[in-house]
Amino acid sequence: MVINRKQGNMRQMKALTIVGHNDQIKRINAVTYKVKSQSSDNWYDTIHEYKQGWTCSCPDYVFRLSKYNKDQKYDDVEKRLQCKHIQAVLISKELRNKIVANTDVKQLEADSELICKCGSINVIKIGIRHNKSGDIQRFKCKECNRKWSDNLGFAYNKINSKIITVALDLYFKGISLRKVTEHIKLFHGIEVSHRSILNWVQKFGEVVSPFVDSLVPKEMSGVYHVDEMMVHVRKEHHEKGHYQWLWNMMDNTTRFWITSKVSQRREVADARAVFQDAKSKTPMPIAIVHDGNQSYNEAYWKEYYIMEGKRVKNIRSVSVRHNGLNQKVERLNGVFRDREVVMRGMDHKESAQKLIDAYRIHYNFIREHGSIGKTPAEQAGIKLDLGENKIENLIKLASKSHS
Repeated sequence: MVINRKQGNMRQMKALTIVGHNDQIKRINAVTYKVKSQSSDNWYDTIHEYKQGWTCSCPDYVFRLSKYNKDQKYDDVEKRLQCKHIQAVLISKELRNKIVANTDVKQLEADSELICKCGSINVIKIGIRHNKSGDIQRFKCKECNRKWSDNLGFAYNKINSKIITVALDLYFKGISLRKVTEHIKLFHGIEVSHRSILNWVQKFGEVVSPFVDSLVPKEMSGVYHVDEMMVHVRKEHHEKGHYQWLWNMMDNTTRFWITSKVSQRREVADARAVFQDAKSKTPMPIAIVHDGNQSYNEAYWKEYYIMEGKRVKNIRSVSVRHNGLNQKVERLNGVFRDREVVMRGMDHKESAQKLIDAYRIHYNFIREHGSIGKTPAEQAGIKLDLGENKIENLIKLASKSHS
């Protein structure tokens, strides 16, 4: 049985809709809930069992997900697929726990906000600015009298940092812009435009890129895979119509996404730009693996070939693709292709590059890779200790490094 990834996102959004309405979830006890059907008057039993984890009596779980989980033989109950009713119960439990513990406020009080740009830690809180988007804490340095707000490093931004991180997290997880705006309005009572969210994503890339690109991954395998794919850039027309080329390079064992470049053509100069960017960010590789495109061959001779000393291997052949030697970077391209379906804002080459850079940062530093159990950056030896809210703390680290 095949489960579509898009269906998983749809279940997640439907679960959020259930939680957003009153009287849709009834708590019987700590492990038993009843959740109302969205298409009829039925109520489904959602129960947590010792060995099976969460189960549901809805048709989606009984006839599809339970069979899929059984076929996959998941030993870890947390990895099993869940219907929208189970997800709604889990979201409801999490929200209730946050309200009780008041964790929303505690998590936003990061140490980086209490250090002034002058270096002083003699900082005090001077009240809260009340906006339609929520309350924003203001600070003052008693040494230099500088005042600032908790705007998450986004200068002149009037939106609560919690709203920004929620929007970024949902966007990077593949949720469409329309559904992100619906979620923010439903759960936070704030109307945010599609354009604002895209601006936050681009700003995230602009603020964080210089910082993360300055961090050298020291535990790379040295085998770099490079491949290119076509992406749709809506408002630019070239030889391939509204399509341009996206070049990606990835390390073999750490899955670290080294570089991503958007170009109009697939020529030697474009391939050289990819190799030059990789050389500026990472140690010299042991080998470059590609599919035999002549642009890679010529770029290799210009950028990596040396007459004496240890040479970088140039693994080139059409058989690379057929034998699966370039599978890892091709899988990355596939993940991005799925994401591109709901991606907006790639209207021009520049905006496309900004969005892809932001997505690369999320892939390397925020998203835990399933096969290695940690982020690619951690696997590559970059230790940042970003805590629970990785997006927020990464932005604050980057902002602090600029000051």
